[in-house]
Amino acid sequence: MSEVQSNPKPLLKGLKVVEMATWLFGPMSACILSEMGAEVVKVESHEGDPMRGLIHRLHDGVDWVFEIPNRNKRSVALNVRTPEGIEALRRLLADADVFIVNLRRGALERLGIDYASIKADHPRLIYAHATGYGTEGPDIDRPAFDELAYWARGGFMETLGPPDSEPIRLVGAMGDLPSAMNLSTAIFAALYQRELTGEGQFVTCSLYGGGIWANGFAIQGALATGENFPRSDRYSAFNPLYNSYRSSDGKWMQLAMIQEERFWGPFAEAIGQPILTEDLRFAEASVRRKHIREAVEVIERRIGEEPRDHWAAIFDARDFPWAPAADSVEIANDPQAAANGYVRTMQHRTAGDFKIFGLPFQLEQAPTETHSSAPELGEHTEVVLEELGYNWNEIAAMKQSGVIP
Repeated sequence: MSEVQSNPKPLLKGLKVVEMATWLFGPMSACILSEMGAEVVKVESHEGDPMRGLIHRLHDGVDWVFEIPNRNKRSVALNVRTPEGIEALRRLLADADVFIVNLRRGALERLGIDYASIKADHPRLIYAHATGYGTEGPDIDRPAFDELAYWARGGFMETLGPPDSEPIRLVGAMGDLPSAMNLSTAIFAALYQRELTGEGQFVTCSLYGGGIWANGFAIQGALATGENFPRSDRYSAFNPLYNSYRSSDGKWMQLAMIQEERFWGPFAEAIGQPILTEDLRFAEASVRRKHIREAVEVIERRIGEEPRDHWAAIFDARDFPWAPAADSVEIANDPQAAANGYVRTMQHRTAGDFKIFGLPFQLEQAPTETHSSAPELGEHTEVVLEELGYNWNEIAAMKQSGVIP
């Protein structure tokens, strides 16, 4: 066995990432890199990332919302609206490999830290711009959160749910988190290309683009046909075995027996409903299409007579494609999630053992880890400035003039 295999090290160990981003999209991309071993320095204003304490979700004194995208980082509080602050940022970028920002283009240009302004001084830098709507077109400066650019404009509000129902609401960060993975993917590709060419480059990813990608099945239908993807309810499903049902304990499950005819007879036998194969309304698929509601109601009544665990045992014994509609607490305690590192325990500075969700992938020869909890605002300002070559007199002067708090 090779040394790498017997003593694997984080893949990105030695990679330096400077993050000057707020909220969740950009910071989560930096967090993904940190979980793979990168050193991340988070540059914040004196007021801090507005994510700090904005959503008052404290448990055992831990701001668990801020913890999601900001673990494994060091925090530097810096007033980049001053010449001294910009100079400190440029020093920080001198040996950086990746710079992640989410300010709008105009703000970056006014500060002189847009890619065009710093490219010559940092030719190997991967400059990653997290945006709402992209870097071209009429809407590049529109305010954007994932509820807006990803969820609403990305089509989910009009694609999901029964006909004529109220729009389905996004629940926190459902657009930010996958978009962060998209941005990280672009960064990985740029780092690989840098290995080939020795040159850095500008990369960008938007919430809107991420929404279009995730909603691509419906959008491709519109591109091909000029029509919207049809919304349907449970009683008009094309296939009664590709549907959701509620058991007697109020818990829901999703069936995904896409090959309807393959499973129809075995399923009818498993739930004890011979009517599904004997009644002429249901026996053949071509006729069944005209009686979908009745078929769904037969299955619905039977599933509703027993708890979900009863059906779980029966369906699993027959290798039926199905899954429980798990709630968040069930996922947090799911041994399958823990076994793959999707949920794991980190050591938090105040809470001790603290459960947190991990990356959705693993590399056999490059472990991922959560090695520190989220930093306090500006916690590492002085030590990072020292690393950049500032002496204590200079640091004191920066504090006196308001460059650092």
